[in-house]
Amino acid sequence: MSRLVVLAGFIALSACRISLEDGSAITPVDSSVDAPLSPSCMEALTHSDLAFIETKIFAPSCTFMGCHNGAATAAGRIDLRQTVNMVTTPGRTAPFLVNFDSALDPSRKLVVPGQPNQSFLLMMMQHIAPADMSPPAAAPDPQIGYMPQNVGGKPLCVEKRDAIQRWIMAGAPAT
Repeated sequence: MSRLVVLAGFIALSACRISLEDGSAITPVDSSVDAPLSPSCMEALTHSDLAFIETKIFAPSCTFMGCHNGAATAAGRIDLRQTVNMVTTPGRTAPFLVNFDSALDPSRKLVVPGQPNQSFLLMMMQHIAPADMSPPAAAPDPQIGYMPQNVGGKPLCVEKRDAIQRWIMAGAPAT
């Protein structure tokens, strides 16, 4: 009987790591929990380039729901599309992110090259706690919430957020 309870607990824990969006693993609060990563999260382990971030993170998680796809930019505040009018331009999102003022907190930049703790984007993606920002920030208004919202408010897997942080640490190059 105890084996069934342990097995059921393991299955429930594994199910909690599955994203509603694309099968991506969700970062557990306790990082000591080992669970298999989704292929898209595994792929993020080896990337820190904006082209990958645009196609493998922003496109499936931030633009397809209408928030950050240009058409609803007023609602989403930033345009994270890499492809516009059937033309794909790697690095297109850089001007909308790097040293770009946040519409939610104009005293903050979305991405500060080399400074992840000053990059509001990482806080909004739940990668850096508001208190760990430099200087500390307030949590977003509950009516706005953290990103992405297309997966029920659950954060992207830590591997994808780490890829964005590595890109920022590398100076947030547009290519």
